[in-house]
Amino acid sequence: MKVVIIGLGTAGYAAAMEAARRGAEITIIEKRDFETFSPCGLPYVIDGSIPTFEDLKHTVKLRNTKKLLSHQVESIDVNQKRVFAKDLSTGDTKDIVYDTLIIATGTTPVVPPIAGARDLLGRGTYVVSGVEDTTQLKEKADVSESCVVIGAGAIGLETACTLHSKGLSVTVVEMLSHVFPQAIDADIALDVKAHLESVGIPIYLNAKVESIAEEKGKIRITADKEYTCDFALIAAGVKANYALAEKAGIEIGEWGIKVTPRMETSAKNVYACGDCIETFSYLNGKPWMMQLATSALQMGAIAAVNATGGDATYQGCLNTFASELAGREIASCGFTEAQAKLFGYEPAIGKGQGTVTADYYPGEDTVKVKLIVNKKDHKLLGGQAFGKGAFWRVNVISMALKARMTVEEFSTMELAYTPPLSPSYDALQKACDFVLRRL
Repeated sequence: MKVVIIGLGTAGYAAAMEAARRGAEITIIEKRDFETFSPCGLPYVIDGSIPTFEDLKHTVKLRNTKKLLSHQVESIDVNQKRVFAKDLSTGDTKDIVYDTLIIATGTTPVVPPIAGARDLLGRGTYVVSGVEDTTQLKEKADVSESCVVIGAGAIGLETACTLHSKGLSVTVVEMLSHVFPQAIDADIALDVKAHLESVGIPIYLNAKVESIAEEKGKIRITADKEYTCDFALIAAGVKANYALAEKAGIEIGEWGIKVTPRMETSAKNVYACGDCIETFSYLNGKPWMMQLATSALQMGAIAAVNATGGDATYQGCLNTFASELAGREIASCGFTEAQAKLFGYEPAIGKGQGTVTADYYPGEDTVKVKLIVNKKDHKLLGGQAFGKGAFWRVNVISMALKARMTVEEFSTMELAYTPPLSPSYDALQKACDFVLRRL
């Protein structure tokens, strides 16, 4: 069976691995001149936490696999089952026949319609998306003293922290009312903002950027007020790369390529996976946006199983997320309180806070946990945590969401305890007891 995979990001890589394991004849088409890399590591090269961008690159070694690097797919003929790819080094076009096709074209960073933003890309404004553009950003940061980050999502705040660690003066501006607007609620976001400002990264909210201009070697940003810096990082999110699929007549949803739980598109023998698709929530089955590596790995493998004659089904996403910002962890999964309300739930909230060791053990590290519970059936809808060990607590909540637990069931959890590592009554348990008193 001939399987063609367009894109060698996380989902494409997972698809290739699974298709090879199942004995397929694989052709991978990738427009980069190298194979694959770990994009989540990009911010950490900026301050030297990861030594070089080369450390992020990986070679795909699979049997019966042909890799067409520096090739860009120009069109797909879903009726004739052919892909037409242009060799970017020679200009020649290849006609590639497939039995099944897997589209894993990923995302493109959003450059908002801000006057001057796109005109200055690469020479005053920058994005963090791939190795090439992040290399440009690092080279600029190496000879700069100040930066304004536009956008307070994961990429914006992680990069703000590495630029600050590098010694730059960093300011963050966000057009919405709190940081991580898609991942956490405003109350937890206040703690994140306070932490970042305590280490010297000021954050301005409700600050919509109107224009960016270059003046006498400096960048001037006009938003709620004027900011002057050596360069600006635009971290306004990403959008799915679905233009190729749309051109081929494949159905597109609100967020990306529409797929079934088997990763099937509207075109026969064509599958799609990863950040380019519109996925659905595990909690209520409704369309949702997902752009996380862990989910992309699952989707890629599922697409490959089905593209090679097997049967696998994706259960839906929980958007389980974690980030580390200047020594503090932030994590979340499931619906935020605001999202739960938008989906029609009446949420009950539980909060717990405490030390991460026994209270008598030396140390001052703390963690705060928030649980979102459906008042109607008492089932968990989501969770957030900020502080040391936030990520593992959210992983525990994520597993409870997967099991569709009620908060009563979740409250019976048995956690490991030893004074140097944990309290006997964890913030997670406190959050459960808090919400149970409200139900």
